[in-house]
Amino acid sequence: MNVGNEPNDRGPDDPLYDDEYYEFLEQQFGPEKAAWARLPRAEREKELTWIHEHYDTPDDLDPWPPELGGGVFNP
Repeated sequence: MNVGNEPNDRGPDDPLYDDEYYEFLEQQFGPEKAAWARLPRAEREKELTWIHEHYDTPDDLDPWPPELGGGVFNP
């Protein structure tokens, strides 16, 4: 458990929560989603970016909504 002043490589916009939080996520949503939540934000964003670049993902994963020029069919 990483609490208080223990060192970690996460910034203030990517906190590491108590183990109880991740255990709750695992109980409610399963081990795969809990493992995903434990990843650092940079790792999650890297994986999502790769998926978006290599697969025909829905527009809701696009950084820009269709009305602002984004979207699968209007890159």
